[in-house]
Amino acid sequence: MLADTLKHSLIALAIAATYCQAQTADVNGGYLTSSDGAPVRSAYGDCWRTAAWTEESASPDCDPQLALKEAPTAQKRLSFATEVLFDFEQAELDADSRKVLDDLASKLLATDIEKVTGTAHSDRIGAAAYNDRLSARRAEAIRVYLVGKGVPEKLLRFDAKGARDPITVGRCDGMGPETKQNVKLVACLQPDRRVDIEVWLSRQASNLQPSRAFAK
Repeated sequence: MLADTLKHSLIALAIAATYCQAQTADVNGGYLTSSDGAPVRSAYGDCWRTAAWTEESASPDCDPQLALKEAPTAQKRLSFATEVLFDFEQAELDADSRKVLDDLASKLLATDIEKVTGTAHSDRIGAAAYNDRLSARRAEAIRVYLVGKGVPEKLLRFDAKGARDPITVGRCDGMGPETKQNVKLVACLQPDRRVDIEVWLSRQASNLQPSRAFAK
């Protein structure tokens, strides 16, 4: 009887000593840890769990069977980009642009699409308000064209930035008057008259390749 009492007391003291060795409880990890960060273990080698422990926080070291449980396979999120360029002060699609969009639309309709985003731009010549409206017209022209080709409207997200995001930064400086009569400057700023289109796919589609339409 006395021997059993002493045995239980020693076990209780051992457990208490184990807790005393633990300086912190890692709430995020869900395990009791010692001052050096190592998990505190029982006499059987099991880690002591805290009240914050969940199956999602299972450690490969402490709960290998739970931690290595295979998670649901997520679809790989891929994307590719294409670009349509416009002529100066124009928001109408030319033949080259329509050809690119026809090809894009046919691929979109044959692919598992998550979304299609587009950002329309203008060059810096002209008033800011005018360029904002011009880029919005360009975005709308492409959106309407794709919808007309059968691309679901709910997948399309288009925005217009006017001249606020040029890609010709520094390239066309010092070329004379900032007017449409400056043919050399107008030609130099052509890359800014664009609509960038990005397609987000919910699964891999290797047949989709980037394409580009240039204004004449």
